[in-house]
Amino acid sequence: MHTLAEVLDTHARTRPDAIALVFRDRQISYAELRAMSNRVANTLLARGISRGSRIAHLGKDSEHFYALLFGAARIGAVLVPINWRLAAAEVEHILRDSGARLLFADHLDGVKLAELEQWCAAAPEGEVSIAVGTDAPVVQMYTSGTTGLPKGVVLAQRSFFAVRDLLAKAELDWIDWRAGDRSLVALPGFHIGGLWWAVQGFTAGITNVIMPAFTSTEAVGLIRELGVTTTCMVPSMLRLVANEPGSSTEDFASLRKVVYGGSPISETLLGQCMAAFDCEFAQIYGLTETGNTAVCLPPEDHRLGGPRLRAAGRPYPGVSVRVADRTGNSLPVGEVGEVHLCSPANMLGYWNNPESTEDTLVAGWVRTGDAGYLDGDGYLYIHDRIKDMIIVAGENVYPAEVENVVCRHSAVAEAAVIGVPDDRWGEAVHAFVVLKPEHAVTARELAQFVNGSLAAFKAPLRYEFVDDLPRNPSGKILRRQLRDRFWRGRSRLVN
Repeated sequence: MHTLAEVLDTHARTRPDAIALVFRDRQISYAELRAMSNRVANTLLARGISRGSRIAHLGKDSEHFYALLFGAARIGAVLVPINWRLAAAEVEHILRDSGARLLFADHLDGVKLAELEQWCAAAPEGEVSIAVGTDAPVVQMYTSGTTGLPKGVVLAQRSFFAVRDLLAKAELDWIDWRAGDRSLVALPGFHIGGLWWAVQGFTAGITNVIMPAFTSTEAVGLIRELGVTTTCMVPSMLRLVANEPGSSTEDFASLRKVVYGGSPISETLLGQCMAAFDCEFAQIYGLTETGNTAVCLPPEDHRLGGPRLRAAGRPYPGVSVRVADRTGNSLPVGEVGEVHLCSPANMLGYWNNPESTEDTLVAGWVRTGDAGYLDGDGYLYIHDRIKDMIIVAGENVYPAEVENVVCRHSAVAEAAVIGVPDDRWGEAVHAFVVLKPEHAVTARELAQFVNGSLAAFKAPLRYEFVDDLPRNPSGKILRRQLRDRFWRGRSRLVN
């Protein structure tokens, strides 16, 4: 299986009655999911959607989202999952930039939407069999950029199978699946971590328990009631689950492995989760641009403990990692530089953005924008972020995007945004604001102003009014200087 269509075709033939997904009170078998994907594919073709066409999805996860994913993949169309928490202006940019021909949504104000089954009711009968190669684009996922406008990361079919193949060839069980597994898909499908994790479960032919949106209460309930054996979460989600009021180790008795990533985890939180869940843990590190994971801290390193728990992990066999200086030359062990990743799952490029593609994807290497170092055993440690990115509960936030919105206020002369440590979300957005002469505005008023223009997780949690911003001789804002008092005394500058 090396394409999404082959996944459903194989399992529908070999295990048709096996449950592919559970969503609320509904159970969908692999044969039923395959039939749904064929109806979607036929309907898309009847609507003029063909190979390379973009279709967008704006909504929470359900069986319909995955029917769209597999249906579009079957005809070579490209699904554009959109974060439903984004503001209207952000959604509009993605729709315009992607050139999406169709938009599927949970709901739109004042518009009654047809159910997917109704939309496909008149679909021609029969299976759709269109040759789609492993290098064919299958999803276009939008990630924020330093210019303030999200960029469309185009991923090929191979991006969802490369790591699986590497692990199987090397006979490693870092990310493994067993007969009878039940996987909790807690991360959303618009996030590469959620989409990749779900596809891995479907590829393995196990049952995937789909959450429409994460809450710790529902996650604990699903783990307990459905006997969930494995899941993938970001650290802030793990914290909430481990601290869910009224929960106990008995609620997590079915868990055998927890995979986590998206942002660094503190040793304290990791220890708490390992005690609460009493199962194997694996950490993954990567980017949307690398098709998700490229580096893994496997279960055996978690069992051994010690300083290595601070590492992001080591590359999968067949994946290369290097740390480079500003000119692109590789640095020796222990020296901090920019982390570069080379993986067979790497993106095809940014949609309609050759300049950014050339800047990020260089001779097969993805420049991550993260600063880190390698130890003598090839383990990668993340030290800082070169591109000033902030990670709030696993979601990427870029300062320029937030600053652009804050500076639209008539009283604001300029603003600088940084990430500061936050016990609940990992990091929080903190804005330094310089006001125009003889102008006044309160933090509350600024918060109300940005509401509706930014997703809630991107909005500053705090506003600090200052007379001026520190700059270097060329006029660039010295964010490091702004960050120093918040991060002083910490061993690494990410939380």
